[in-house]
Amino acid sequence: MLNLSVWTRRVLVAAAFGGAMATSALAQAPASPPAAATAVAPIPIRVVVVTAYALEDKAWMAQAPQTLDFPNGVAPLGYDAAKGVLILRTGVGTNHAAITTFALATDPRFDLSKAYWVIAAIAGVNPDEASPGSAAWIGNVIDVDFGKWVDPREAPPEWTGGYPPFQPPRADRPNSVYYPLNIGLRDWAYGLTKDIQLPDTEALKTARARFSSYPNGAKPPFVLTGDEISGQAYWHGAMLTKRYAKLTTDYSGGKSRFVMTAMEDTGVANALRRLTTVGKADYSRLIVLRTASNYSQQAPGEGPVDSMNRPYAGVGDAAAYAAHVVAGKVVDELSGHWTVYRDKIPGDGK
Repeated sequence: MLNLSVWTRRVLVAAAFGGAMATSALAQAPASPPAAATAVAPIPIRVVVVTAYALEDKAWMAQAPQTLDFPNGVAPLGYDAAKGVLILRTGVGTNHAAITTFALATDPRFDLSKAYWVIAAIAGVNPDEASPGSAAWIGNVIDVDFGKWVDPREAPPEWTGGYPPFQPPRADRPNSVYYPLNIGLRDWAYGLTKDIQLPDTEALKTARARFSSYPNGAKPPFVLTGDEISGQAYWHGAMLTKRYAKLTTDYSGGKSRFVMTAMEDTGVANALRRLTTVGKADYSRLIVLRTASNYSQQAPGEGPVDSMNRPYAGVGDAAAYAAHVVAGKVVDELSGHWTVYRDKIPGDGK
């Protein structure tokens, strides 16, 4: 009998055991690898309705047949597959708005390259221009968070309120302050909605009664066009209203009017500008509607703090209703005639 050493016997046993394991594994392996998962094409979206507060979001979400999870946002998305419409709530403020807009546009579930973005949200209104419950389609948005400022007690006399005289943005720097929108598209939206009759409630009449010396601020609600001051802080008062009215005309060379003040739109606009460069969105398809829930300043004979802290008392509900009704007509037109508006932006004149 062949006399094998202990070490040799161990090697042969290990080899035999390994071969058996390999044979067993081969026997259990599938005949062919599993097929790769089929890639799901992103859903083409026609219109994104953008709100900021739950108050504004409520009516839109009530009409959305589906609710979709949106972990990167502040609230679930509303979705109407038949219309190709998404409902997006950004949260309050420019930072939330920018981040949420960017998160949606880069969500692989959706194709937003042709989508129209319709902001439909409440705002403060300049009493020189309109009254609570009114709805304004916006042409230009100005960010007031950027700039220089010192305490008014230390400011030179020409620095009213601590702000320096206006200086145009430097040509060699990206402009993060002034956001001109597509005026042709804005005017098209206005033409479609200018004759909508907005409700005039007792709450609105009470709010207007203090502003009887303002011809436009004392009018019942109506649809108009104008421009917007946008910033992270909730500001209020006659002096700031006057300052921002001048700032609006300075940036536009006298062509713009300060009508509404809000907090989110430069965030959305800046996100869409950047997303446009990588084909994820089209900045020229941004439309902004702001509806007035309060005046931007106190009434004659009233203090600004009392005015700022007064509850909306039904005025906010009227503004949210106006945002839904007025913007809704534009959303329905765009989504309902998609073959017309998919590749041709209304109002472009091309």
